[in-house]
Amino acid sequence: MRKIPIFFTGMFMFVVAFAGNTKRETAFDRKVHIEKGIIKEVLHIPPLCDIIPGLKREKIDIDDGKLYYEEEGSGPALLLISGGPGCTHHIFHPYFSKAKDFARVIYFDQRGTGQSDYDDSTAKYSIRQAVRDIEALRKKLSINKWLVLGHSYGGFLAQCYVLEYPGNVAGLILVTASPGMAEPYFEKSRQHDLISKEERDKMAAISEEKNISSEARIYNNLLNGDWKKQDYYKPSKEEMARIVLYEWRPSQSFNSAMAMDARRIDLTGKFKDFEIPTLLVESENDLTWDEKKPEILKANHPGAEMVVFEKSAHSPFADEPEKFFKVLRDFTARSAKNSENLYVRSGSRMTWPPEIIGKIEGRPLEFDEQVPALFEEAKKTVMTDIAAWEHLGIMLYGGKYYNKALFAFQNTGKCAEPQNANWKALTWQGLILDLLHKRDEAVACYKAALAVCPDRSAKYDQYNLKFNKQWLEERIKIPYSRQN
Repeated sequence: MRKIPIFFTGMFMFVVAFAGNTKRETAFDRKVHIEKGIIKEVLHIPPLCDIIPGLKREKIDIDDGKLYYEEEGSGPALLLISGGPGCTHHIFHPYFSKAKDFARVIYFDQRGTGQSDYDDSTAKYSIRQAVRDIEALRKKLSINKWLVLGHSYGGFLAQCYVLEYPGNVAGLILVTASPGMAEPYFEKSRQHDLISKEERDKMAAISEEKNISSEARIYNNLLNGDWKKQDYYKPSKEEMARIVLYEWRPSQSFNSAMAMDARRIDLTGKFKDFEIPTLLVESENDLTWDEKKPEILKANHPGAEMVVFEKSAHSPFADEPEKFFKVLRDFTARSAKNSENLYVRSGSRMTWPPEIIGKIEGRPLEFDEQVPALFEEAKKTVMTDIAAWEHLGIMLYGGKYYNKALFAFQNTGKCAEPQNANWKALTWQGLILDLLHKRDEAVACYKAALAVCPDRSAKYDQYNLKFNKQWLEERIKIPYSRQN
């Protein structure tokens, strides 16, 4: 639960809500509270950064921009990486002030979030660039080795960083972290398990409300049960306001760009012989993931130690702070003591997807004069990304570069499993072959697509196209003729 700070006789103190023997409401109490009406404006309260004493705050220069960071305390450097993608450093306040007695705690906003610089073109939004930004921050702060802590998606980013720069890391802490593994059950969330029908109905009404800001919409959702997705204890209204105002501040398109880029990276097997001390922090009641996620993540980090919190959800540092910071203190002390004698193989262990993928998928599905050049670059690259080849093929189709588009869709088919996206690749190939007057080949593609076509449609509204079984059956009889 997020605590509310107060000033008291010149000292900054944190008050634990519902202290003493009073029982705090948890998500697992399954209490239903429906707020009367819809609140149109979020209560405005200052960020905790403004009232934490002794907190250093600064912006530093990085590649083509500035990065905002804060720090407090002394001792071994401890970097905190927030989740999302799109969450700011505010999620760590005020809890990690508890660590300032045993660590130099460093908070920062990732490029495209919070108070760091944004990139209107989105060209700088990639996992690789985020890792480079973290390394630039380390150098600017003149830190030799630091401990790196990643929360949720920030845990995925932390893993990528330590694989790229293992020699600069004294220890890795993954807190309810995104695994970065291509496993289907990690897509299965249990976040709606504790939300009642009444709460879902209220949130549906909030979504339909007009003349309301996105902040107010999120605030109303939290008031009406949405907090149960990731919190163990019910936050106060003031805490909910801070969540809305300060914890989630991504720039436009940041979340989608980073999430898409993250899906191209698979960390399976990367930590098989990892020498750096690693701590996995998991919660029994974290509904963000499938319940098997902790054991699968542990299997991917065979040398790590794991601590499981029993009365926590997605943020154990907020739910069980006494236990959490004792565990963190002990791990920090051990890692810092052993870091100078730790042998770490030099060089990157990270396998990055070709940068051409981001260049392609970061563009709208429209043809422009740069698309043919992107096609030529993709041909020279070992690109096995289904979505990127399909994206490129659609853009080339838009520009009537049919032979190039056919090549792209043929590569889409090669990358796809038959039960996955292969039917769309085959459909596009048939369509292009019809336009190239290769009717026999086109029909063969349509028939092959129909054989594996699922009971759903693929729509491309800009071209008035809707692929499905009926469309394929018609194309087997009648050739495709482009109308626009």
